[in-house]
Amino acid sequence: MNSLAHEYLPNAKLTSTERDVLDILFSRQEFGGLVNITQAKLAKRLGVQQPNISRALTGLAQRGLIDPPEIRRRGQVRIHPLFARYPSARHASAVLQDPDLVTWPLAIPTPEMRPPRLEVASRSAERSGRGQRPDLRVVRG
Repeated sequence: MNSLAHEYLPNAKLTSTERDVLDILFSRQEFGGLVNITQAKLAKRLGVQQPNISRALTGLAQRGLIDPPEIRRRGQVRIHPLFARYPSARHASAVLQDPDLVTWPLAIPTPEMRPPRLEVASRSAERSGRGQRPDLRVVRG
């Protein structure tokens, strides 16, 4: 996998379901990024309703992390070639330089610095159960 591309994943600001789906896709991909899996299997694996999986796949496709629906085949998802797994760095380089490679645009910001992460303060976690909004704080690092 392209570690430089993965460095920018936090900039995509994925929802937790989108990140969970992407993690499953990454773990099950064949060389070149093809994943044979249905929305029903993803929903069962994550314990969520299928519409949540559909929304997550739409979000991933809008960011370009997976193939857009108009070129996707039923039961298959293709991870963007920059994030796909290959048998070797030499193979990845050859694939990415192939003029016939079918690809689509990525929509992930690539600033020099990763945006700060928001974290729920631990003292507010107990209050959030009583209908109050948790305190958020910026965590650098």
